[in-house]
Amino acid sequence: MRDPWNLLMAGVGAGTAWAVGLPVGAAGLVGAGMLGVVAAVSGTVGTNDSTGDSSGTAGQPLRPGTAQAILVGTLRGYRFDLDALRESRVAPAVVAIAGHAAEAARNAETVANRVARAIDAVDDAVARAGRVAQQMPRSVPVKDSVERMRQRRALLLTKLTVAVDEVGEVYAKLLELSTTAELLGVPTQETSAAAQLGDSLDAIRAAFTELELDASTTRAQL
Repeated sequence: MRDPWNLLMAGVGAGTAWAVGLPVGAAGLVGAGMLGVVAAVSGTVGTNDSTGDSSGTAGQPLRPGTAQAILVGTLRGYRFDLDALRESRVAPAVVAIAGHAAEAARNAETVANRVARAIDAVDDAVARAGRVAQQMPRSVPVKDSVERMRQRRALLLTKLTVAVDEVGEVYAKLLELSTTAELLGVPTQETSAAAQLGDSLDAIRAAFTELELDASTTRAQL
């Protein structure tokens, strides 16, 4: 009921029912039914947008066009590509590694969403503190607070960029390994490249574990 879009849709449904000749009472029932359907759909969409974030910001959309939102979208694309590679007709060893990589990317995407939301929260805090700094231009402590938050933001964004790039590198190496195995008949389970990919996945997991801790620490400090 608090969502004006839901009320508008219900009103359109009731008006249409009245316009085609239904009695006023029946048109009202149509409108009530429309309101229930629209509210249910809205709730479903909100649930589907959740990324498993337990920080209390699950379902909160990322700000479109920001560097952090673009990184999350890039990571999601890598996950889709890895899933597709896993389901394609490639060497069994490549399929196995692609499966592990897709799972690592899926977990990484959840963490990346949390990190991006933490960066959004820092941006909010910097904006508010910036207004205070304008009102107190000679206050060194206020300026120091703003600078520390900006540095924290820059560090989070840099770490997120590096970690997302590592996922892209794993995907590129998997494509190379798949092509080599298919065209040259190289036994992928015996190549050093396969072992290196396993090490890369371990590094990715460690990087996103550290990022998750950094994001939690950042939000706790705001």
